[in-house]
Amino acid sequence: MLGDFKLRVFLTVARTGSFTLTARELDISQPAVSQSVTSLEKQLGVQLLQRLRGEACLTAEGMAFKAYAEKILYWYDAAGAMFGPEGRLTFNRPVRIGADEVIASYVLPATLLTLYASHPELAFEIGPLKTGSGMPDSVFEQPEVPADVPGSHFGKPEDADVEISVRPSPETMDFEGESRLLGVMDAVLVASPLNRSLVAALEGDAKPFSTIAGVHVSNRFAIWSRYAPFLTPDLTARVAVCSASPESIKTMVRGSVSLVGILPAFAVRAEIQSGALIQLPVQLPQYAFDIHCNPLPEFAGKEVYKLLLQALQDQL
Repeated sequence: MLGDFKLRVFLTVARTGSFTLTARELDISQPAVSQSVTSLEKQLGVQLLQRLRGEACLTAEGMAFKAYAEKILYWYDAAGAMFGPEGRLTFNRPVRIGADEVIASYVLPATLLTLYASHPELAFEIGPLKTGSGMPDSVFEQPEVPADVPGSHFGKPEDADVEISVRPSPETMDFEGESRLLGVMDAVLVASPLNRSLVAALEGDAKPFSTIAGVHVSNRFAIWSRYAPFLTPDLTARVAVCSASPESIKTMVRGSVSLVGILPAFAVRAEIQSGALIQLPVQLPQYAFDIHCNPLPEFAGKEVYKLLLQALQDQL
């Protein structure tokens, strides 16, 4: 196997054209440079460098090998960045992700499956966000957003390499908040195909609706609990079910002729595509949540974080 040190010595000589300059740049002795190049030539069975008085130049074989050496060294460095001491990622050290329940349930599975398909050596550990990161204690409580600290609507990853949180979209955002903004989690209004009044409205046989308030009064709402603080008093009076579990809301709405669900779009994507639920043509910008990715400083520069971030962006 080609050692990365020999490749570095060879490429440095090829670039500087000098054994002396190479020794000075790599902080090794000149005989060590000569010995390393000679050993590499014996291993390959070809002469890579032509030694002249005071300089060295590539042979035809050396020029051809240089392109291979650069690629090999690149992958050595990439592997070191991901799994070596700098990467702090090893086979027995999974990447710890603290995630909001909706992200953990409806976004991360597909994201990590994609990563695992291309990098089966990776391991992940998913846990809940820690208390104090802005999560409401009650289903009717507004998520806490410290007003005196700009950009603090996301939590600090104290027990995870990276936290992925969702927070109500603020009216303004500072540069730090923007840099950690991963995407937006939209809300959708859904109903069962069994709901005749809404199906009739969609088919044009009844008065269409453009807002939540326009939904026929025979219908009541089943909502994700974190939307509760944004409901107007008249809509709050029409709430039949308020739950922190999107799955329980989906189950009830699917089998109901009068319940209308207000849920994160991620949570009902599969049901809408399959036809198990109908998405109603109502825009809900006031229920949008921002998705923030908050890594530990030492984790942010790692190759595995870049892979995770790209996979998340592709999924979103």
